[in-house]
Amino acid sequence: MLKAFQALFCVAMAALALLSGCKGGESSSQPEPTTVQPTTVAPTTVATTTEPATKDSAGTVKYDFVAIKQKSGAISDDFDSYVAKKDYKGTVYLKLGNDFEYISSRGAADSVGHKDNSINTCYYIGAVTQQFTAAAVLQLVDCGKLNLEDTLDKFFPDYKPGAEITVENLLNMTSGIKNYIVHSNISDAAAYLDIELTDTVTKDNSYEENKKLILDWIFSHPLDTKPSTEFAFSDSNYYLLGEIIAQCSGMSYEAYVKEKLFKPLYMNNSGFDGSIKTAVGYDGDAQGEKLNYPGVGYAACGMISNVSDLLRWTDGIFSDGIISELAVRYMQSAGESNFNCGIYHRDGRLSASGRSGAFSAQFSYKPDKSDIFISLSNYSFSDSSSLHGQFRKYLSNYTVTK
Repeated sequence: MLKAFQALFCVAMAALALLSGCKGGESSSQPEPTTVQPTTVAPTTVATTTEPATKDSAGTVKYDFVAIKQKSGAISDDFDSYVAKKDYKGTVYLKLGNDFEYISSRGAADSVGHKDNSINTCYYIGAVTQQFTAAAVLQLVDCGKLNLEDTLDKFFPDYKPGAEITVENLLNMTSGIKNYIVHSNISDAAAYLDIELTDTVTKDNSYEENKKLILDWIFSHPLDTKPSTEFAFSDSNYYLLGEIIAQCSGMSYEAYVKEKLFKPLYMNNSGFDGSIKTAVGYDGDAQGEKLNYPGVGYAACGMISNVSDLLRWTDGIFSDGIISELAVRYMQSAGESNFNCGIYHRDGRLSASGRSGAFSAQFSYKPDKSDIFISLSNYSFSDSSSLHGQFRKYLSNYTVTK
């Protein structure tokens, strides 16, 4: 399905280039730090308050909003009990249409500074970063500076497998490129650098030194599978996309995302620089914390954000002309693996999760904003994905299948 859609996508990109507002930028080899100013969350609104669209692949499923509204107090109490029982520390946000909104913040953002986690607290969001990287790629396609069928040898001439791997393979993770990050299991309970990188990647290295070590590692390893044959999650795909964005835009990856995505969407609390005002990570192990070192997370899992800004993303990425209409359709499409553009497509929702040291994140939303779930934590024992599963199981009691 993606191949057929991609053909249409590439043909129409030139005609739609003006929609993306793409402009050239100055070359920069270092990331541009983002200054964070606390903001108050502005919840999204949905035109329809009675029956938001919640269609999934199994059939048409709608929430019983009358029952939810009548029992909203009890539902919130039950969610509070779930959060407390799991000893989840961080920020949790859930919104269903205009009828139900739940917010919970627990734990310390900085125990020394006596600051508690709140809706405005900033966290590392791990692999949730990847959908932002994908949107930047599609902007460059809109502008005619990049093509999804471009092969990697165009950008990395010395990388021998590059002639068989396309930009689209990186976006949908069918490249076969080995992952520089090891994930302990599918629930993101822990993530670490590959053992070959653990001694060389250090906190004292510069951003560029750590980046070179990781890129050299990626390019020196054989492919795990033949390109275009199967899906295999690998953060290395999006790490390389960061370099491609930099080459095509003439800006650093971080500066490009700040200028072309964060700025127009007013995501003033988001960035990539660990020196910005971010929650302290608690109970993380030394190996996991390496993912937060300069140049390590990068375009794969290096982004910092908060609930307020992620809500701005759901408000604007598909409706404000940040990417073209065809790019929106492509970003919302999925192949046989139900994965594309850094997003898993499940039950009509777009979902991503990630772990970065002590930090974990879960971000799940419907394109029409009728169903949004965000959980962000700075405590290693807090499982954002598991909490999302519990909430969904509970809400299944309030659905009507037709």
